[in-house]
Amino acid sequence: MRAIRPGVNWVEYSLPPRLHITAETDDFDEDILQEWRDEGFDVTYFPFGDGGKPYRQKIQSLHSDLELGESYAIIAYGDPAAVVLDVAHKPMPHLCALVAYYPPTITQPKTKFPPHVEYQIHLPASQEGRLEVPPDLPVFWYPDTREGFAESDLDEWDGVASGLAWTRTLGAIRTGFKIQIDLEDIWEKHQAAKYQQKSPTGIIQTMSPEAYVNHVPTMIGGKGSKELFHFYKNFFMPGVPPSFKVRLISRTSGIDRVVDEMFISFKHTQEIPWMLPDVPPTNKDIEIVLVSIACVRGGTVYQESVYWDQATVLVQIGLLDPNFVPKTMKAKGLKRLPITGAESTRKVLDEDQEPSNGLLSRWQSSTKRNGPTSGKTLPVR
Repeated sequence: MRAIRPGVNWVEYSLPPRLHITAETDDFDEDILQEWRDEGFDVTYFPFGDGGKPYRQKIQSLHSDLELGESYAIIAYGDPAAVVLDVAHKPMPHLCALVAYYPPTITQPKTKFPPHVEYQIHLPASQEGRLEVPPDLPVFWYPDTREGFAESDLDEWDGVASGLAWTRTLGAIRTGFKIQIDLEDIWEKHQAAKYQQKSPTGIIQTMSPEAYVNHVPTMIGGKGSKELFHFYKNFFMPGVPPSFKVRLISRTSGIDRVVDEMFISFKHTQEIPWMLPDVPPTNKDIEIVLVSIACVRGGTVYQESVYWDQATVLVQIGLLDPNFVPKTMKAKGLKRLPITGAESTRKVLDEDQEPSNGLLSRWQSSTKRNGPTSGKTLPVR
């Protein structure tokens, strides 16, 4: 197994892994082709044409110029996917991975496929009930989608389903080629530029030109290098207090994503536009848990979504009072809002530091009947 990175000089590995993409049209989605090239693959596209025997012969000859030990993979869309799956029932020399998107039919679905190939099939909800799928292959269904959901130049394109299918497909192709990518190294360079070097230029250099950043609770960030540079230079960096500290709690790395769970602490001594836009300094101490989900494509950060509990922040700076209950809800017996302050953050760091179920007013009475508990009700402040 060889460890590689996108954009690596492939001379040291002989040649880049060969990926063939096939679909019905002559002018297939160029963005998809480029995304695979950015991932370090030698991409060839060939259309379905009139199909038939010439197309089958094309598929069966894809290995003809490969040397011993070299492999190739196929991604097929629509009618070509049905033909490729049919051909793949018999061994295809050098084939290491095959991914099929919304084939209209699957011939001989109960016939086993060769075991040494990595397979995947992606199907829209519109095909459910109309297609018998192989029991021994990974098949993924996408709710509320139609054929074409993975192609951004079609009206049927669905951004959420397409992104999920991309991640799964990338995983299958890399597994077929036995490729490993060090996502943590890519992400660490981005984080270092953001929190240690505090360099807007350094941040942008670690990101895709089309990158998108969204701080979800405030919907603040940007898209594209120009807008993101403006954001980091004029709003993010000036909005990081000197007391700002980051401690990594956990990290999960996937096929093309890194998820960081972080403990953030700071004193609110200045405006923080990305978290508390237009809120004057309160000099309050803030402790929160922040979760960052970063998507990596082509060796650079392609997208980042940042989440935190904004109610917890507002409680800690005094902008949100848990006791401020609207009269209509107070008349129904609600004594406090179901929100917490820094105690929720402390419980993430140490599960025993704060009690569970403090917002459940009936917890104490129910546990007296059902057994002992360490939980206690959070006080009304």
